[in-house]
Amino acid sequence: MSDEDLAGWVGTLSPARAIRIQQAYPLAFFDLHLRHQRQPLLEGPSPAYPEVRIIA
Repeated sequence: MSDEDLAGWVGTLSPARAIRIQQAYPLAFFDLHLRHQRQPLLEGPSPAYPEVRIIA
């Protein structure tokens, strides 16, 4: 598989960035549902995480 094909399947996001995103969204979810704290991160696209697309 070429590097281009691999990037098409896996993407080019750095592992550290992927981990940060994977930490932020579940934390926001639990803060919203368990602590009843408003979470703008879950209300739509975030400039902090432009890689993430919200699918509703």
